[in-house]
Amino acid sequence: QSLQFLYPEVDSHGHVFEVALGYNISFAFPFHRVSSNLMDLIILTLYMGWLHVMLGLVMGFRDVLLIGNGHGGIGLVAAFFEKGTWMLLLIGGLLFTHAYIGSHAEFLNIGVALIGVSTVLLMWTLYRYHGLDLPIAIMMGPIEALGMMPTVISYVRLFAVGVVGVKIAETGNHMFYDNITMDEPFMAVILFIGWFVVQAFAWVLGVFSPNIHAARLHMVEWMKQYYDSSGKPFSPFGGTSRFVEGE
Repeated sequence: QSLQFLYPEVDSHGHVFEVALGYNISFAFPFHRVSSNLMDLIILTLYMGWLHVMLGLVMGFRDVLLIGNGHGGIGLVAAFFEKGTWMLLLIGGLLFTHAYIGSHAEFLNIGVALIGVSTVLLMWTLYRYHGLDLPIAIMMGPIEALGMMPTVISYVRLFAVGVVGVKIAETGNHMFYDNITMDEPFMAVILFIGWFVVQAFAWVLGVFSPNIHAARLHMVEWMKQYYDSSGKPFSPFGGTSRFVEGE
């Protein structure tokens, strides 16, 4: 009790302070990611995915505008159809989601309209800039548009990374550590070893898993929004040998 002054007072949820930021986001300290703030963590990962993908599309828009793409398109019109269409789709999906799941019903019509317009524009993009036949482009447009949804949802893996290590460690505490008693020394040693192995596994998972998933999201979900693989192949040692014979 003499050290009680070192600990701040908390509310009924265990928070020193909690602020509602709107759009179903709450900022709190401490942030209890495995209990009272679990849903907040899921929503934050979705927003992070949306912003990360949008940033990649903005970079891709700039590249097509100034440099061009691998299909011969360059300039504002090409950039709009290649990347701006996806940006409109993302914005429409965000507004529709808030209206359908949240409490912002006024966004519903705008979101549906943006999704519909961007899907039609995507059909034209596939036909004009990717060389698909018009019937195939019309068929592939909605499929490509739906593909943006799992791209954003894929960022929810960050929520799982932030929770699974804690839950594994908590399970180890309940199954092993809480059952340790000195009345049975041999069993106490076995339980301690089991508890230590579980805690070590949770620690390794917490250290390395975030890096692996972050690299995967960067390489697979983000870079494809702006990276263009067209160009000259990298050949550091030149082409055909002229003066050296080799097999």
